Amino acid sequence: MGVKQDVEDSLKDYSITRIDGQPTEEALTQLKLELAEGLASIPTLNGGGRHGHIGLIIQDAEYTAFSNNGEPYEIFDNPGPYPAHVDATDAVLRERQVAEHKGEVKEYEMQLGAASWTRKAIIAAVGEEWLSEIKNQHVGYNHLTPLDILTHLESIGGTLDFMDVTELQAELLKAWDQVEAPTTLFERQDKIEKQLVKAGIPSQEHLRLATALCWFQQSGEFDNALEVWEAKPAASKTLSAFRVFIQREFAKRTKRDKQTAKGAGRGLANKVTAEEEAELNAMAMLEFVHAVTAQNNAQMEKMMELFKSSLSELSSKQPGVSPNTTFTHQKCPHCKLRHPNPDGCWELEKNAAKRPKNWKPAAERKKKSEEEKVKSE
Repeated sequence: MGVKQDVEDSLKDYSITRIDGQPTEEALTQLKLELAEGLASIPTLNGGGRHGHIGLIIQDAEYTAFSNNGEPYEIFDNPGPYPAHVDATDAVLRERQVAEHKGEVKEYEMQLGAASWTRKAIIAAVGEEWLSEIKNQHVGYNHLTPLDILTHLESIGGTLDFMDVTELQAELLKAWDQVEAPTTLFERQDKIEKQLVKAGIPSQEHLRLATALCWFQQSGEFDNALEVWEAKPAASKTLSAFRVFIQREFAKRTKRDKQTAKGAGRGLANKVTAEEEAELNAMAMLEFVHAVTAQNNAQMEKMMELFKSSLSELSSKQPGVSPNTTFTHQKCPHCKLRHPNPDGCWELEKNAAKRPKNWKPAAERKKKSEEEKVKSE
């Protein structure tokens, strides 16, 4: 099907996250990371040869900063169907020129395939409503490079309305939960602040530092550390310095709490999470079930003892039957019941003296059973 299509097919299994709503800087950064994973898998000597076709989605200055020997990534022109120059006299040189041209054609088609997949992936991820301004009525988006499309999305990412700005501002100053690592907290705030800056809201370093100091003071876990901080020269008490300082103190506290959690019953290592609480509840329920089962077993054993006792008493009156008898005998021809001694059956008049007081003959028992059956019907 051709080199271009083969490249597109090789990239189709890479997952690209759908962006709901207006593309934010955070969402576009994630999109670039996902695109880069696929583009890096397509080999090329272009741009130093170490990063595949990532240069399709990164600005030149940024790419050359980490490429091999600072080599830029080039966007190739179509080399045409034939070499531009072919030596007419030297067959060896002519063969090499033809081979080099074939290599240029392959590189060009591979870049076309990588660019085509990237373009389609971006459009599918963000939706055409955010790209309508740059769509051509005749060629769609095919006249644009992937970098052109991403640059456009980044330019509209800062157009937040007053509701967006208010929500971001509230999220920026959302109180620390005393569990999240400071590094994670500050990185999340950085992402929010970048969006606010693009919307025209200036950086709020002093406000962020003041609120962070308030949160860590209110936790009551960093009193000594904050005293050390307050004693520092004013010029050194910046947000960037505090980030390093408080993360180090947080790491110390976490380590200390984990070491003393068993003895002191406190700290992150001993914190009962919802999952742990559910596990404790499950264990308590299991203990309850075990207790009920044990009680039921005791009651069952007591009932079995009573049953055996009753059986023993009854068997002692039934001729030839003991409590341990297994009833595998033939039916008695006199009472129609199974027992080992038909000659000693109570139905026989010769055994009348052995009959219990509440004994009834088989005919009477059968008649009573039939009457009860008729009543039930």
